[in-house]
Amino acid sequence: MMISNNFSAAEAERIKELKRYEILDTPPDFSFDRLTRLAAKLFDVPVAIISLVDQDRVWFKSRHGIDVQQVALNPGLCTATILTDEVYVVQDALEEESTFLNPLVTGDFALRFYAGAPLRTKEGYNLGSFCIIDKKPRNLNEEDKQVMKELAGVVMDHLEARLSARQANAQQNQLLQIAAHDLKNPLTTIPVRADLIKLKKHDPEAVDKMCDQIKQAGLKMTRTIDDLLTTASIESGRISLYTFKLDFADIVSQIVDSNQALADNKGQEIELNIEGRPYVIADEQRLIEVVDNLISNAIKYSPKGEQIKVNIAHKDQKAVLVVKDNGPGLTQEDKDQLFQRFAKLSAKPTGGESSTGLGLSIVKQLVDAHNGRVWAESEGLNTGSAFIVEIPSIN
Repeated sequence: MMISNNFSAAEAERIKELKRYEILDTPPDFSFDRLTRLAAKLFDVPVAIISLVDQDRVWFKSRHGIDVQQVALNPGLCTATILTDEVYVVQDALEEESTFLNPLVTGDFALRFYAGAPLRTKEGYNLGSFCIIDKKPRNLNEEDKQVMKELAGVVMDHLEARLSARQANAQQNQLLQIAAHDLKNPLTTIPVRADLIKLKKHDPEAVDKMCDQIKQAGLKMTRTIDDLLTTASIESGRISLYTFKLDFADIVSQIVDSNQALADNKGQEIELNIEGRPYVIADEQRLIEVVDNLISNAIKYSPKGEQIKVNIAHKDQKAVLVVKDNGPGLTQEDKDQLFQRFAKLSAKPTGGESSTGLGLSIVKQLVDAHNGRVWAESEGLNTGSAFIVEIPSIN
């Protein structure tokens, strides 16, 4: 069995997934070395290896009983292992057509027996193998094969834990960068405008304008801090809902009113249409966050002078909110990553506004917490988009 150097699309995706773990060419690790030593003792074999199948080589993360760090991709036993989801066993390499010419078999090493369990990710990609090797023919029973699978599973648990820790650290760094960036500008605006007010105190119109600028800077900081705090609560599992019976239409109406000034600044019109007055059992503050994020996003990404439609309906025992804009629309790639944290979408704010990249991920988490669902519809670029929220109603 061989893997062609002319990668298929599936193999390219597998390699991409392998790179995501950032494990290739890393220093020796005691936790992995302990596993290969354990496997060698359990199965009474001279060699045990944790291998990763790269684009042009097989690299050993841990090896017991062998000195080499890597071998060529083809021909290879580990490369054969990743082509199956079961334990790959070669009882006697001299007797099998696919292996009897292998350099490890014909050379001084004189390999005869090989068994490898694939290192399989949650997404279904085989990154490499946990393998044992002997210089004499032998076989594995079903119990032995299950042990091999368990050892491979422990390796993947280690890799997943390391990946999660690295991602969490990266996200924390992103949050800090967002806080520093998004709070710096408004914090600079406030003292400058305060000094100008002192100089222009005899010009009421100028004072009013600068007071509005200070207010907008404060609101921007509040929104950034709210997003960061909500994200931190969700991450730590400390988010709690304090639910009451609420008039859904009344909540949405209030948020439309509070965003009217932002829309006015861009010459936009918000059209509110209420087709029913559903009541929901919900956390008022969290519901406000959901609605405010969607409406402010519509304002942020819609061109100047456009209309934004907000519709409330009561259908099939659900409170339904639809926020529709005439903005840049969504590509299929946008839709695939829409509600992920720090998603990089094709659309850009039309008035120079900033975005933390957290808003839609927060919306989804909060809607899910209310046993609802949220999704987006768009026919593609330059066709606008609609965000729909459904939450169970009680009337």
